Amino acid sequence: MIKSKSLKKQILQQLIIFSIVVIVIVGLLSMYNLYTSKLKIIQHNQEQVLSQVEHEVNKFLLDVSNITEFIAMNYEFDQYILKNIVRTNASISSILILDKDGKIEDFYALSNLNIYKGFDYSNKKYFKNLRESKNKDYWSSIFLSTVDEEPSLSYSYRYKNKTIVMMIRLKEISQFITRFRNYDSSHMVRILDNEGIMILNPDSSELVLQRFNATSSEIYTKLINHQKSYSQINYKSIKNKTNEYGMYSTIKKTNWKIVVRENYQEILDELNEMILGIVLFILIFIIFSIFFSLRISKKLFKSIDDLQRITKSISDGKYDAKLEKTYYKEFNHLLKSFNKMQVKIDKREEKLESSLKSFKSLFNSTMEIIILYKDGICVDVNKVAVNFLGYKTKKDLIDKKLSFLIGDKYTEKTKINANRISEFQITTEDKRNYICIGKTQSILINKEEFSLLTFIDISELKQKDKLLFQQSKMASMGEMIGNIAHQWRQPLSIITTCASGVKFEKEFSSLSDEKLVSSMDLIVNNTKYLSSTIDDFRNFFKKDKTVVEFNLSNYTNKAIHLMIPSLKNGDIHIETILDDELNVDGFPNEFLQVLINIFNNSKDAFDMSTKEDKTIHVISYKKNNQCIIEIKDNAGGIPLQIIENIFDPYFTTKHQSKGTGIGLYMSHQIISKHMNGKISVKNNFNKKTNTIYGCTFVITLPIYQSNYLGDYSI
Repeated sequence: MIKSKSLKKQILQQLIIFSIVVIVIVGLLSMYNLYTSKLKIIQHNQEQVLSQVEHEVNKFLLDVSNITEFIAMNYEFDQYILKNIVRTNASISSILILDKDGKIEDFYALSNLNIYKGFDYSNKKYFKNLRESKNKDYWSSIFLSTVDEEPSLSYSYRYKNKTIVMMIRLKEISQFITRFRNYDSSHMVRILDNEGIMILNPDSSELVLQRFNATSSEIYTKLINHQKSYSQINYKSIKNKTNEYGMYSTIKKTNWKIVVRENYQEILDELNEMILGIVLFILIFIIFSIFFSLRISKKLFKSIDDLQRITKSISDGKYDAKLEKTYYKEFNHLLKSFNKMQVKIDKREEKLESSLKSFKSLFNSTMEIIILYKDGICVDVNKVAVNFLGYKTKKDLIDKKLSFLIGDKYTEKTKINANRISEFQITTEDKRNYICIGKTQSILINKEEFSLLTFIDISELKQKDKLLFQQSKMASMGEMIGNIAHQWRQPLSIITTCASGVKFEKEFSSLSDEKLVSSMDLIVNNTKYLSSTIDDFRNFFKKDKTVVEFNLSNYTNKAIHLMIPSLKNGDIHIETILDDELNVDGFPNEFLQVLINIFNNSKDAFDMSTKEDKTIHVISYKKNNQCIIEIKDNAGGIPLQIIENIFDPYFTTKHQSKGTGIGLYMSHQIISKHMNGKISVKNNFNKKTNTIYGCTFVITLPIYQSNYLGDYSI
């Protein structure tokens, strides 16, 4: 029994809880969005800065390459070209022209470098490495200029038998990266050369002067060595070991690493201030929501009390109860509606009663089970439904959820398959299961839309297949008893002869020990044969429970062994060509039953024919990743007008004493439904005479692939 609760208390609690939950959820979502938005903004800014710096560095290196190629093209024609280029390009400090042996052939520099023509530079890296490699040019590592201690590098270019060497300063790039600053006024960009040496760091120039190698710092161990370009992570800074948040990219031409970073603690501090403001905002809103909830509920409760008083008066028959206006218009309309309703009730009552009787009479006279429901709740049922579902009265069913009565699975089907017939299972109140088919459709009653579910029990029809299977099994059992009789005649005859001989010789005292032992051995051997025969037939009648893997040839030979006595009795010869490598999934005893049904079908056909050469051919092979078994006979074939009906239940051309017409039907059910295969039949034609001389049954089964077909029960 449901315990009643106070509506006022429930409304107040729900109103306060709802207000607080909504405010808290909105606040949490705001905090989360704020955090993700902040990180996205930082990521976007860093990507933009990294892209700009990368573009500027690549442009700078490309300009150097272009200038060098320009010198190579015009050096022989312009004797002032070196001077003009050095004086017009602030990034170039000097240019050297080395001959094939690495000696200075020509040069120009802004300052006195104490170098002269003829100096041997063959051991310098920018000459030696270029000559040893097959490349056209060579970029050196960063070094500090001896003149102004600024980061510099050299660029060597192979030109005929000469080498052009340009000494390049990174002053322009250094000035460019100083433009990019974080909110804490620190610089965003760091540049490291291909060996991990810090070459540009506007915040720590001493690291550049010391040629600090950063390969052991977290810039390399956590960021560069383990992350892709433009991927953001946290890592420790080189100098202060503070948490930084950044990304990097690589200059392909020189393998420099450009790192863009920001102090992670500054990000968190800024976020914390915003989050603190949101938390205070949430607390203020919670206080206001509780205050307004109390005020609203107070006015609402007064209206509810008034409504309760008026409805109680009307239910007691006091239709002249005075109506007092409430604070809410909706309640006023509701109270007025009660009076109007009472005036119209008497007029409609008679019509409604008459319609209701007609509807109930029709509702309860049908044989179908009918459930009327709306929004998933049962509104009415007929008597057939009450009895079928196992309840005592309609009251036990009305107001229950449809899913409670017929299960969640079919409830979903009524939404998906509206106005279509579906099959499903119902469990009644007394826990009995029934298989039903039903249909759901929408109907209008008093201009209101309802859903009408009608269904019938088809469990008995489903039981028919089980009975057919049992009938088929019993028919096969009759055939097998005949086979047992044929199998036992000769061993029993031998046992009788041996026993009679021993008794006869014993009476005339002529029985020797050797004769006794020989006769007893013969009796024992034949007894063992009879026992093994019993085991073979008993295994045939065992019920398959689960799917197993079995060899097709083995069980085909078993079926032939079981049928040999019966076939020999009819002078029928059987020949086999079997592939011993074919394995299938299925139910082996049922497969035996299928083969025996087909053999019996051929045997019965031979019994009605006058053919002397009676032969059955059994062939198995693999085709298109499937197992095929063909059973051919020359018993005269099947008339064309009935060949399409031989797999129908109870269809037979035999005399009533010889057949029930369910053997081939159950064979079709076993192969198609239980073993996921196919079975078909066709007549064999003699091409010369264009006549039918026999038929062929073709069974197709999936080859074994370790897949599970599932259990079944009959």
